[in-house]
Amino acid sequence: MNHTRDIPQTFWRDDRLPWLELRSTWRSRQAYKRHSHPQLSVGAIIEGETRCLCAGQEYLLQPGESDRDPAARAA
Repeated sequence: MNHTRDIPQTFWRDDRLPWLELRSTWRSRQAYKRHSHPQLSVGAIIEGETRCLCAGQEYLLQPGESDRDPAARAA
């Protein structure tokens, strides 16, 4: 997998909660480019690990931890 579009993932959105997005990703090893979200985006690490950048600092997230990206802020 060389592109984020190829990552097995699903998104949950509901018109009643337009400010919220939930994402599920399975066995992703592909890094995302710097980006922002029009809504609050929440991710939970179930297994494996991921890295994220927040306020200029990189974090390694492990199972049981979560990633919350505020709306319109680079993740």
